[in-house]
Amino acid sequence: MSDNRLQIKGFFVWGICALFFLYEFFLRTVIGTYQDPLMKDLNLTSFQLSLLSTTVFLLVYGIMQIPASLIVNNIGLKKSLFIGTICCTISSLGLSYANSYLVAIFYRVIMGFGASFGFICLLVSVYEWMPHKYRAIFIGLSQFIGTLGPMVAAGPLNSVSEAAGVSWRFVFLCLSGIGIFLAILVLFLVENKKQKASKYIILNKPEKVSVSLLRLFFRVQPWYLAVLSASLYFTVEYLSENEGRAFLMLKGISINSASYMITISWIGYAIGCPLLGFLSDIFERRKIMMQFCAIASLISTIMILYTSDKLTLQIAFLLLGFGASGQTIGFAAIAEQFKKQFVTIGFGLNNAMITTSLAVCAPLIGILFDHYTQFGRSITLNEYLLVFNILIVIAAISLVISFFFIKETYCKSFSNFTIVAPQKSKGDLIGRKRLRVATS
Repeated sequence: MSDNRLQIKGFFVWGICALFFLYEFFLRTVIGTYQDPLMKDLNLTSFQLSLLSTTVFLLVYGIMQIPASLIVNNIGLKKSLFIGTICCTISSLGLSYANSYLVAIFYRVIMGFGASFGFICLLVSVYEWMPHKYRAIFIGLSQFIGTLGPMVAAGPLNSVSEAAGVSWRFVFLCLSGIGIFLAILVLFLVENKKQKASKYIILNKPEKVSVSLLRLFFRVQPWYLAVLSASLYFTVEYLSENEGRAFLMLKGISINSASYMITISWIGYAIGCPLLGFLSDIFERRKIMMQFCAIASLISTIMILYTSDKLTLQIAFLLLGFGASGQTIGFAAIAEQFKKQFVTIGFGLNNAMITTSLAVCAPLIGILFDHYTQFGRSITLNEYLLVFNILIVIAAISLVISFFFIKETYCKSFSNFTIVAPQKSKGDLIGRKRLRVATS
């Protein structure tokens, strides 16, 4: 079948979408690399910087996931990806010339809006252009490519900037140039997949957006998958961006070793995404892979909290990243819950759950830390452990959901087709073609 054939054009479309995903992931994390010069140039406090770098971006990004999926569903992949690249280009250019905090926040909001199309468009390109039996591995490869963004935005970019004396403004100016280049690639190389109907016709009954959303929100299984994906991914992202290094230093780990361990978790994530996607495609099992990831997340979280041996911690962080990569399988599984016209909405739900859980839960954990650090005293290791038991609870939630609430899809879509054969007459030998009508 044509659905199982690899196409060169599909590789180009997927590759450009993957490049944009890497680009927007880089934009998401690059501000942390220039923390000190940004705070100095824009006269920011630490709280203001956290709003600029993380909260504003992720809130806009998370809130836009379902609207972005509806936009992609209505205007197509090409136009949606072009909108995303233009918004990221304009915001990067504007941020390079920002001279006040409010101006920087304004362009960061636009950046979050543009970036919100990145992963949705990437998933749509996989779903439309890649063979069904290879979709999970291509989603995993996409995640691997995206992970290169924060990897490059950290150590390598910092080293290059220090060696060449490059300012954060020049970096964002260069990023706007990269955005223009990506926009040109989108214009000339990206296409919407054209539906072929040589042997059958697919009839989709028009449906209002409100009805589509109600269909999504009243189905239970996509919500279970979204919560599972978010709980698998939360800990690795939280420890990377917040208290991970400080916690490890209280265990007697040096700052350099602590940073190295965080990097190990992303290496585990980068390896796990394509590998687990490949295995789930080969064995045609989604549920067992997510169960394995949930077990890995729970064991690694407990090891990180309650062990101090350096080698054991390195293994634990590698396992933590590997477990987090299970959210890749979540995207493949959620696509199999819907018919084609509703798949992008499912992608939006899953990605929105992941990003908003980070944007909401991370500050709540921070409030608990503030309770212990009031009156200017330093937080102790035991107090860290008390608060971080929340991470064990989150990992346990993923375990319970994966074992008791997720249904196996066997890599098959839940879309059902009713085949209606045309009425035969005595002299009619032409009406042998079947008309496949998609039932909602």
